[in-house]
Amino acid sequence: MPRSVLNNTVIPLLRQLTKKLGPQQAKNELRWMADHVRKAIPTKHTAEHATSARLWRDQPAPSAEETEVASKRFSSVQWAWLRQAVHDRVETNKPLQYILGTQPFGNASLLTRAPVLIPRWETEEWVLKLSDMIRAENTGLLNILDACTGSGCVALGLACALPRESVHITGVDVSHDACDLAIENLLRNKKAKQAVEFQRLDLNEQGVASELKSRGMWDMVVANPPYVTPNEYAELDPDVKDWEDVRALVPGDPMDVDQSGLSFVVRLAQLARELGLADGESTNLPRLVVEIGGAHQVDGARQAMHDNGFNLTEVWKDMAGIDRVVLGYHKT
Repeated sequence: MPRSVLNNTVIPLLRQLTKKLGPQQAKNELRWMADHVRKAIPTKHTAEHATSARLWRDQPAPSAEETEVASKRFSSVQWAWLRQAVHDRVETNKPLQYILGTQPFGNASLLTRAPVLIPRWETEEWVLKLSDMIRAENTGLLNILDACTGSGCVALGLACALPRESVHITGVDVSHDACDLAIENLLRNKKAKQAVEFQRLDLNEQGVASELKSRGMWDMVVANPPYVTPNEYAELDPDVKDWEDVRALVPGDPMDVDQSGLSFVVRLAQLARELGLADGESTNLPRLVVEIGGAHQVDGARQAMHDNGFNLTEVWKDMAGIDRVVLGYHKT
């Protein structure tokens, strides 16, 4: 087989990916890349050009089968994109989500861009479960704070899953990159436009609770906060460590002596109390919803909530059976 033909097959690309990912994951990721490039760089006129060229040379028009085959071939531009994508995935450990640039999240469609944290399926799962819970209660308009919003996935996932005018969600993050991306994602999801806003805010700054309270009453705080411990961070794959913002992964300094990974969860429990969420009448909805890294963080997260007035807590497991979310309630 001529070299030029060999190079225009997926076999070399699949081999490169297989060395990094293993055979099954390599096939999946190459298929997703191929599907993406067909949509992102369409070649819908290729078959039409082939037909015109044949007719110009007084040759028979291509058959329906030939036209279908031609429509499935990659153009030179598409091949160039695929080769670069595979190179980035293998040689620089670039995550697939950053290569594709988009990610579905429930009913929302999100842009993904380094160094903003990539939305995970574990987060999507509990966001959809929480939206079902809110819908079932039908309490009227809820004012929700989405702390550590990142790409805006939690805020937008909730807003896109819930009826209009049932929630107003403010997403905040310390990262300029995150806030910029979240705003872009808001523009992509028209259903959420009236229900969500984003702004840069450092929740560790003094006076932040007073600033937030000046905007009105809050009903709930939700967060996928940094909760990776320093030891866990040291063991993370380069796909994560080399690309995603460490501030979205590890609370405080990655070299901090605190090995619990819960310092920001503690801060969120304090903030929720400062916002008045541990006061007032009982409701069936949680006042504080926080993602965690597993069973080793359950007791610490629960204690932080109890210490700040949330006298009932609940734990949700993810589909893998891992303790993933701790919910704090105020019951009288």
